[in-house]
Amino acid sequence: MRARRFFTAALLLALCACLAAGCGGGSDKALLESEKKLAGMYQACKTIELTDGDVKKTVSTDGLSALGTIRTTAVLKRSNGMTRTDEWEGTPLGSVLDANGITRPFKELRMEAWDGYVGRVPYEVAVEPRTMLAFRTNGRRIPREDGPVRLVVPSQDGFFWIRMITRIEVLR
Repeated sequence: MRARRFFTAALLLALCACLAAGCGGGSDKALLESEKKLAGMYQACKTIELTDGDVKKTVSTDGLSALGTIRTTAVLKRSNGMTRTDEWEGTPLGSVLDANGITRPFKELRMEAWDGYVGRVPYEVAVEPRTMLAFRTNGRRIPREDGPVRLVVPSQDGFFWIRMITRIEVLR
């Protein structure tokens, strides 16, 4: 009986502390630091600046499916050794480049992400038929924290799989 009263008192105390700290939910809940950093990211990534020398174009991620879509099963190999196999759907990167007048060949693509990450994708990899700007994975939109699209490169390790893309520069 004594243990039961102690447990009840401890539970009540923990509940009061949780409510006082704002754990009770509600619409006025403060954002986590990680959520604050992502504020505005998704909207900023809905358009991608594509540059080739002095020519600058804007690619809307909303219009990618009009350029054609493909599906592929690919294994994401992370630098820590973890792997993940998923089905991806998106627009071939080559189709995006062609639709925007990018002539081939080129040396590589320099891709910038909203979070400051920069990756370089060699020509041979960029134009592989399964390299895509993916907007769906396993039948669902890609996770919002990855942006509206993510570069999927089935033939390469994860550091090529750039997310939150804001800029693609053609290097000749």
